[in-house]
Amino acid sequence: MFKIVERKELNPTVTKLVIEAPLVAKKAQPGQFIIVRAKEDSERIPLTVADYDREAGTVTIIFQIVGGSTMELNELREGESVHDFVGPLGVASHLDGLKKVAVVGGGVGCAIAYPIAKKLHELGCEVHSIVGFRNKDLVILEDEFKACSDKLVMMTDDGSHGQKGVVTAPLEELIQSGENYDEVIAIGPLVMMKFVCLTTKKYDVKTVVSMNPIMIDGTGMCGGCRLTVGGETKFACVDGPDFDGHLVDFDEAMQRGNMYKEFETHAREEHCNLFKKDVQ
Repeated sequence: MFKIVERKELNPTVTKLVIEAPLVAKKAQPGQFIIVRAKEDSERIPLTVADYDREAGTVTIIFQIVGGSTMELNELREGESVHDFVGPLGVASHLDGLKKVAVVGGGVGCAIAYPIAKKLHELGCEVHSIVGFRNKDLVILEDEFKACSDKLVMMTDDGSHGQKGVVTAPLEELIQSGENYDEVIAIGPLVMMKFVCLTTKKYDVKTVVSMNPIMIDGTGMCGGCRLTVGGETKFACVDGPDFDGHLVDFDEAMQRGNMYKEFETHAREEHCNLFKKDVQ
């Protein structure tokens, strides 16, 4: 069993858990993920490693409450344990040798972008972070990004915090102003990553995206996370999750992602009904 040593609600829909998992913490790297099951009969879900502490033997995960499985995970409290915590899985982000990087995060994707920005900072890279949210109530990890970024641009759709607008606007402004990035790393909703890639392609700036679609086993056996990258089929769990964003077929990925929305809604409603019965 893997004990929860810290639990914090980052906003109304996003929760951080620090899990006691010394073997995972020993090997974890930015960009990798774990497969977690909240309870013995829970669904297996992939969650990116948001942080790790090798000395303490802990791994941090940050997740958005969107369906039945994440609702079950969110019900656990400090001192309780998750049933399964398998990893680290996936290929770690390739960060060595980079001198100047723009890290672009959107929404809960910032939980994946942060450890990458932190690692780049530790490697001596100049880090420009651009992070966006719908509004100020959904902002997460702002202080953490400040600590590891040479430049931080905060964006909200409604202008309630930072600048008003989408993340591609300041990114393009920085590129046009003469910032020569070795690489842009974009992590967030598929549509956001698509438009970041369309922006950087105009300036021939290498762009890496983190593809975290539906995963089941996390080992490449089920094929649930297949993507088309450069005309070839890839599996996010074993070939990624990082890919050359200019080669990813985002339209196909978004179409596949939408296939599961009805199922997620049904699972969430079913879990809510079961919870109501337990309360009564």
